[in-house]
Amino acid sequence: MSPRHPLVNPLSWLSTLALVACSSPSIPAAPAPTLEAKAPEAVAAAPAAPVAAAHPAEAAKGQEAKAWLQGVDVSHYQPTVKWEALTSATAFVFVKATESTGSVDPRFTTHWSGAKKAGLPRGAYHFFHPKEDVDKQVANFTKHLKPDSGELPPVVDVEQFKTEYAGFTCEQLAGMLQRFSQGVEKELGRKPMIYTNHVTWSGSFCDHPYFEDHPLWLAAYTQQAEPKLPKGWKRWHFWQYTESGKVAGIDGQVDQSYFNGTSDELKALLATK
Repeated sequence: MSPRHPLVNPLSWLSTLALVACSSPSIPAAPAPTLEAKAPEAVAAAPAAPVAAAHPAEAAKGQEAKAWLQGVDVSHYQPTVKWEALTSATAFVFVKATESTGSVDPRFTTHWSGAKKAGLPRGAYHFFHPKEDVDKQVANFTKHLKPDSGELPPVVDVEQFKTEYAGFTCEQLAGMLQRFSQGVEKELGRKPMIYTNHVTWSGSFCDHPYFEDHPLWLAAYTQQAEPKLPKGWKRWHFWQYTESGKVAGIDGQVDQSYFNGTSDELKALLATK
């Protein structure tokens, strides 16, 4: 996930917004933390290179155009967000919260409260590190969300990063992710959304069926009218279609995603508490 087009104020729920989930594997003991230096985020590996000029919501010739809601995801890579301007250009926002066992994004608190004040539906995400203790990662993520877990489902970002995925089988990786998912659901009451891309999911998780009931946020930079689903999933909820978007309220580039549904379907995804 690097660091994630315009529409009307989300409070009116109009205009143009992307996430889902193996027989239960045996859960291996979580490996001990490593001392390997890590970059704050990995760039999503996608089956095709981003094409900024293409508009993913444009239907292929002869097809009816889609009208998906659009949103962004932000982190410390977007240090300043003009929330009033952003609400006129987006319908939801995802915010990076944590990664590994102790790291917290330095802009999380500011972005999280800013999105709430602006009335934007929010979801927080954790960047998963397979070589770090899974239970400690759950604790790191959920302790920052327990006071306010947001409206959208919490998200676990799984994508290949440096050598983090090296040396594990698909069953081991799926077992770690299952443990993380169950821990988050126990603490927050919601299954986490899976953010991933085709390369990571098929290569490292072997399309494990355990997660088919989890909402799916798919990173796929393609000129196709709609991304191809990973094996087992029936739909994508969110589709991150570019990591180099431009939107009112944010200077520089930002990840942009679509929500696969109507405003009413988005409302149905929001937490009721």
